[in-house]
Amino acid sequence: MNKIIYFVILLLGILVFTASDIDNLAASAFKNLQIPSIDPFLSLMANFAFLLLVMLAVPSYILYNENKKAAHLPLLAFLASFALAFIIKLAVLRQRPVETINYPLISLINYSFPSMHAMVAFSLLPVLAKHVPKLKAFWIVFASLVSFTRIYFSFHYLSDVFFGAMFGYFIGDWLLDMHVKGRLWKA
Repeated sequence: MNKIIYFVILLLGILVFTASDIDNLAASAFKNLQIPSIDPFLSLMANFAFLLLVMLAVPSYILYNENKKAAHLPLLAFLASFALAFIIKLAVLRQRPVETINYPLISLINYSFPSMHAMVAFSLLPVLAKHVPKLKAFWIVFASLVSFTRIYFSFHYLSDVFFGAMFGYFIGDWLLDMHVKGRLWKA
């Protein structure tokens, strides 16, 4: 019952957040925050392939060598968050704050809400924090930086990133909970 209440609060929050001027205020603030000397570093952090390498491929390899029963969790969290983000993007069809370059096939997901980068990064966060706890601070900072770049480069509104991160974290936490309770397949 508590999860249903959280879900309803999340949906209400989306309505309130997106209906307000908070996104426009945040976008204006970020335009004034541009620091060209850090753009190359932030561009790397904004790269989806780099996100997958750092938060999916390397940790999956570590988990496979240390805890085979949990090795499938990062991939499962990625797939679930990616699929849900895609579905929500097609349901909401919110335009991005700026025009982006359209690539073949990728333009199918060229909508703003929710941020797929934030959703994927934060879906992996609970799993990685639990199973690779020595790097917990790194995972949090990395996921936060990836999410920050989405607003910094004007690819997303603040609400896109915030709710992408929330959805993603709930997905990762739910999958981790299901794994702990033995409700996911056995590896």
